[in-house]
Amino acid sequence: MSYSTTWTTYLKENKKERKAIASVICVDEEMKILIIKRSPGEDSKQGYWDLPGGHIDDDDNSIEAGVLRELYEETGLESSLTNLKYIDKIQTGDADKYYFATTQWSGDVKFVKNPKTGIIEHSDHKWATIEEIKSEKALELRTFPVYLLDKAVKNVKNE
Repeated sequence: MSYSTTWTTYLKENKKERKAIASVICVDEEMKILIIKRSPGEDSKQGYWDLPGGHIDDDDNSIEAGVLRELYEETGLESSLTNLKYIDKIQTGDADKYYFATTQWSGDVKFVKNPKTGIIEHSDHKWATIEEIKSEKALELRTFPVYLLDKAVKNVKNE
């Protein structure tokens, strides 16, 4: 399944009422997933484990381009549009949340200040299996539903 509505169309139809948020699930060759911990300086969910991602900006050319920008801003990792696989969309009260997966990226995880806010949004990272994420007490506080990780891993295994 692929996301077919253009970002421009989305902006025209939904921007006033809804925000777009996107996350990328990075899956390595051992089927471990990159999770990042929200820093104490964050506005909300401090200390929660998160996936790389965030708000898609008006100047992003697409949701996919926005999630790649967020991946780089939050982790220093770079990937490409051709390496993203659409996983799912979840609608909440005021937002559409898009999830993508990738198995290909370059760089090493590093945290730097957000170029707009000047805040380092994340303080730690971990590569973990789905079972570790489900069972480890220290990973209970998380911002994402675990079933999406299962979908992502199944998707990349079927490539």
